[in-house]
Amino acid sequence: MSVNQILSWMGESSVAHFVLDNAWGFTALETLHFIGLILLAGSIFVVDLRFVGVAPAISLRSLIPLLPVSMLGFAINLTTGILFFFSDPFTYYPNLAFRLKMLAVLLAGCNALWFKFALDWKNLSDVPGQNARTSIRWVAGLSLVLWASVIVLGRMIPYFEGIGSGHE
Repeated sequence: MSVNQILSWMGESSVAHFVLDNAWGFTALETLHFIGLILLAGSIFVVDLRFVGVAPAISLRSLIPLLPVSMLGFAINLTTGILFFFSDPFTYYPNLAFRLKMLAVLLAGCNALWFKFALDWKNLSDVPGQNARTSIRWVAGLSLVLWASVIVLGRMIPYFEGIGSGHE
């Protein structure tokens, strides 16, 4: 099956019709995507900023409850993002900003996995003023850069429409 056949199947699917034929479908998805973005970026930026050394009066351990909020935001954005893609695959697939955003999401996800497994969560300090070790500070800094890139690239998608849009 070729890429064009897969994209055609997606664009003609019941999922695409649900999004496009429903009067409020796309608008509702945009709203949910924005809420997911707020949950994801708001919580992950607070965690990452603290791990790089900002706001040392906050203990590292106190940030753990924010991580499920990040996961909820990511799940909302993943779901709505897939629905967006189904609604117009021939616009999204060739879009350079979209492709770079997906690369940044993939790299941010790998970085998050490394963060999860490289950090000894059980022994995080409850004492304000203590900082994470240097390697974790770098991982948190990279996370900030990657998630900020995801946001900027997502915003750039409409401006890159039609650039390189020849159907492959």
